[in-house]
Amino acid sequence: MSKKTVLLIMYVLSFMFFLRSLFRILVNEGTGGYGMVMLSALVMTFVLLTYLKERRKDKEKEQIEVASK
Repeated sequence: MSKKTVLLIMYVLSFMFFLRSLFRILVNEGTGGYGMVMLSALVMTFVLLTYLKERRKDKEKEQIEVASK
């Protein structure tokens, strides 16, 4: 599997955990769990930024290959 695929899978899993945490807060009438929401949001942000960096590197590499032809 490529690095971008692994990053997207990690992003989807962290997003699902984020939604689960929000749902638990809403259902349990706001009793705790705020740390998990913040933690999952930070993980989602980090994974998304890493994915975008990888995507940018791939696009730059493709542009260099096209320019060299």
